[in-house]
Amino acid sequence: MATRYIFAPDLSASRRWYADVLNLPADIAPADAATLHLPGADTLVFSAQAPPGAHVLPVESVDAARQRFEHRPLVPGENQGRIVAAGPGHLTLVDPANNELTLLEPTGEALPS
Repeated sequence: MATRYIFAPDLSASRRWYADVLNLPADIAPADAATLHLPGADTLVFSAQAPPGAHVLPVESVDAARQRFEHRPLVPGENQGRIVAAGPGHLTLVDPANNELTLLEPTGEALPS
């Protein structure tokens, strides 16, 4: 397990986006609005001081994550992100803060950091 620092000038928007797309239950979010703990995986720390970057995260189902992304409620004035690439077992999105997030289904191989 690792701590990943995610560039997020709007903490609540980024945190809400990741929780929606990754299908995180409400109780996974601690009182600290700047973090999310992924079950059995990494801790995401959102910060305006973190450099924008690319991140790879495991998901049970890329298709389900894509459905959640495509059907999330629109929040007025909030960047909704976009899909950059998709294929069997992987989905690459750009989040509201323009970070690149690649979601991978487990294959039994180690994921890149």
